[in-house]
Amino acid sequence: MNPERPERIEIPVLPLRDVVVYPHMVIPLFVGREKSIHCLEAAMNDNKQIMLVAQKDASTDETRC
Repeated sequence: MNPERPERIEIPVLPLRDVVVYPHMVIPLFVGREKSIHCLEAAMNDNKQIMLVAQKDASTDETRC
């Protein structure tokens, strides 16, 4: 038996400071960190999907995209 596997996609992850975004929410995103800008550019050049996550420590500037 060969169970079907769902297709795997890769999307950029954008950590947000001091805000939590829920599905279907519409909010303005103010992006200033260079890594965050690169994440958005990657999303716009590919499938236009991005995952927004709440950043645990808002004082930390080092995040991974």
